[in-house]
Amino acid sequence: MVVETSVFGGQLLPDGSVSEVFAARVVIPDTAFARLGIGRHERPRRLPACFRWCFDHLGAGGTRWSVMLRDEDYAELYFARVRDALAFVARWSVRAAPAGQLAPAV
Repeated sequence: MVVETSVFGGQLLPDGSVSEVFAARVVIPDTAFARLGIGRHERPRRLPACFRWCFDHLGAGGTRWSVMLRDEDYAELYFARVRDALAFVARWSVRAAPAGQLAPAV
């Protein structure tokens, strides 16, 4: 996983509103998808544990955090606060949570 800090978002949308603005992005490579339960590896009607962690700790997605699965090679998680991105990586990186210790998707 890679943490990037910058200004993400803030584009003018077709309806004249401005999209959410985020301060950090975590890029998750597809090699981590199976371990995290993302994409084709997740079970039907189940939220992967890493996204459930975001929901439980940061609230509903959209303004404080947001997930983008635009590409099969990586996923992107956007965070309004850099410290939230760092907390995510601290919890879900391989060093922090080896595969045998991750909570299953529920």
